[in-house]
Amino acid sequence: MSLSPQQSRYGPPLVIRGGTLLRMEAGHAAVKADLLVQGRQIAAIGSVTAPADAEIIDASGCYVMPGLVQTHVHLVQTLFRGLAEDLALLDWLRTRVWPLEAAHDEGSIRASVRLGLLELLLTGTTTVLDMGTTHDGDAVFDELVRSGIRALAGQAMMDTGEAVPKDLLETTRGSLDAAAALIKRWHGHDAGRIQYAYAPRFALSCTRELLEAVATLSRIAGHLVHTHTNENVGEGALVERATGRAPAAYLVETGIASDRAVLAHAVHLSADEIRALASVGAAVAHCPSSNLKLGSGIADIVRLRRAGMTVGIGADGAACNNRLDGFEEMRLAALLARAAHGPDALGALDVLRMGTIEGARALRMDAEIGSLTVDKRADIVVLDAARLAPGGDPATRIVFGGGSRAVRDVIVDGHVLVRDGIPTRTDPTEVRALAGEAVPKLARRAKIG
Repeated sequence: MSLSPQQSRYGPPLVIRGGTLLRMEAGHAAVKADLLVQGRQIAAIGSVTAPADAEIIDASGCYVMPGLVQTHVHLVQTLFRGLAEDLALLDWLRTRVWPLEAAHDEGSIRASVRLGLLELLLTGTTTVLDMGTTHDGDAVFDELVRSGIRALAGQAMMDTGEAVPKDLLETTRGSLDAAAALIKRWHGHDAGRIQYAYAPRFALSCTRELLEAVATLSRIAGHLVHTHTNENVGEGALVERATGRAPAAYLVETGIASDRAVLAHAVHLSADEIRALASVGAAVAHCPSSNLKLGSGIADIVRLRRAGMTVGIGADGAACNNRLDGFEEMRLAALLARAAHGPDALGALDVLRMGTIEGARALRMDAEIGSLTVDKRADIVVLDAARLAPGGDPATRIVFGGGSRAVRDVIVDGHVLVRDGIPTRTDPTEVRALAGEAVPKLARRAKIG
C-alpha cells in the first residue's frame, strides 16, 4: 500500500504484534495475526514485517478488535449523574435535565464533555454520535477535537415545547443559523474525524417548520440527523395528540426519518411504524440501560433487525444510565433480547457487531470504520484477555465477561489515546477534579438541591 504525503508525515508506523484479531468482517473468524498501522489507516493484516522505525505494541495474550461505535450519547449531561433520579422521561427532562442544561456555562460544559470522553475512551469507545444542548456548541466541538476521539455531533435544536427553560428555547431561524455556523467551523475537521449531525431533540421540542427544514438541509448536504423517538408511552401519546400521527410516522412524514437518520430508543413502535421506518432506511440507537433506568420499557431490537433495520448501541447520557460503558450496553442488549425471544435470539458475536460494524453502518461510516480491514481508519482496541473470565470463544468472553475491564490500549485514527490503561492526552485526576468542582456550582445555578 503506497502512502500519501499526508500519511508519510503522520508519524512512525505502528505494529500491533501477536494478538487474536476479531475483525468484525463477515466470514472472518478470530485469528492470531499482526496488524500494521501507517498514518491514519490499517495498512496490513497477517504476518507483518515491522518497518525499521515502527512502534511495536505487544498484543500477545490480548484480543484486538475495532473500537466501539456508540450511536447515542449526551456528553453535556455527564455532570448531571445522580442529579436526575427516580423520574419518568418527561418529568426527568422538565424538572432536572433541561434546567441543568440551561444553567450550563462554557466552563461546566467543557468539564462535562472532558469527563464523558475520558470515560468513553477508557472503556473502549472510539466513535460517538453526540447531541449537545442548545448553546455553547463550539466548546463541545473544541473538546472533541482535543480528545482525539472520532465524533459526529450536533447542537440540540429546540424551538418549542412545554416547560422548556427560556435559556434553552430558540427561534426556528436562530436554531438553523446556529447549526449552519457550527457546520462551517467544524464539519470535516481533521480529515473528517469530526463531522456535524443535525440534532432536533424530539418531536415535542421542535416545530414542524424546523423538522422539515432540517430534513431538507440534510437531504441537500448529506448530514446525518440524530433525534429521539418512541422512547416513552406518555411522550408518544403527546406527539400523537399534537400531530395526529404516531411519533415515528410523523418523523417519516416530515422527512426527518430517512436513510440519513439515527433514531434513539424506538422502544414503543407499532408494526406499521416499524415498516415505515424500515422502508426509508432509518437506523435505531438501542440504549438499554437508559430505557430501564427511566422505566421507559425495552426496545424489541430482534424485531427491528428482522425487519431489516440497522441497530447500533448507545449508553445515552450519564444522567440516565449512569455509566458510559459500551460493553455493558452490549451485554444488557443481548440479555434483554434473550428474555423476550429465547437464549439464541442474539449471540455474543451478533451483539459485538452491533457495537462495532453495525454502529458504523448506522452512522453511514462502515466504509471507513467498524471492522479491522485494510485501508479502513485505524480505530482499534486492545483487550487484555487475562482480565476476562477464562473459557469460551472470544466474543462470549468479551460480551458476557465484562469487556471494558480488559481495555488496555485504544487507538483512534492511528493515534494511541490510551496506553496500558492510561490516557495519553489528558490527566484523569485533573479531569475528575475539575468535574467535581463544577457539579455543585451547576446544581446551584439550576436551583437543584
